[in-house]
Amino acid sequence: MGTTNFPYNFVNRIGIPLIESANVSVNDTNVVITIADRSFRNLNQKGTVLFRLNQDIPASGDTLPVVFLSNDFIQPITNVGGADITGSQMSDKGVYFVYYDKDCNLM
Repeated sequence: MGTTNFPYNFVNRIGIPLIESANVSVNDTNVVITIADRSFRNLNQKGTVLFRLNQDIPASGDTLPVVFLSNDFIQPITNVGGADITGSQMSDKGVYFVYYDKDCNLM
């Protein structure tokens, strides 16, 4: 334990950034979650964000990969092993914990 005047350590003082979905659509190949342009502009090269899914993902997208759309750029969403996240894995509205790495184009 480090020395401190408090019974706990302060971590994450600035907070975890929150990004929210603006729209969800399904096409022939993907579930497309639109987020605000420049959402990642002021973030570090690597880190974590909270993502709030505000819309339901239609059942027609259950087996399709999920991607984020922002600034006309499509970013695939993968799990830790690198497999695509599908609509059925994100079908519920709510808050998701996301790791990103801008250098590796990973989310």
